[in-house]
Amino acid sequence: MTIKSLFLAAAIISSFTLTQPAFAHSGKKHDNSEQHGQAEHEHGSKAVTETDALADIQASVTSIGGMIEAGTLDAIHEEVEKAEAAIEAVKHHVSLEGDKKTRLESALKQLSSQLGKLHTASDAKDAEKTKAEFKKTKGALKLVESALK
Repeated sequence: MTIKSLFLAAAIISSFTLTQPAFAHSGKKHDNSEQHGQAEHEHGSKAVTETDALADIQASVTSIGGMIEAGTLDAIHEEVEKAEAAIEAVKHHVSLEGDKKTRLESALKQLSSQLGKLHTASDAKDAEKTKAEFKKTKGALKLVESALK
């Protein structure tokens, strides 16, 4: 094979793999068992603190905001999954007790639910609904942040 044909093959393969996630999940509903497995995959090999996981959630939400502003709704899917994995990590590594733990679990459940709505709106390519759901997602994130203080 010539160098040209190697580059062409690499370009074809990489373009296929870059578009694969959008096709692999179109029309597919996500459940917590899939997300839980993702959380263990992402965070199972290292010790995760609530602070680390919260930073991951915040980074994903910030990234999603940028994607919405840029109009790249297709890319939101992966960031939502990252945020869900971080939520699961917080649930499994939380060191809070009593009422504080209950408040955090409730806030995490609300954030997860809101991320699901955001995900659905972005998959439907509804920019206005996605923006509205993103605002609600930021509010739910604030609840998680205050529950961890």
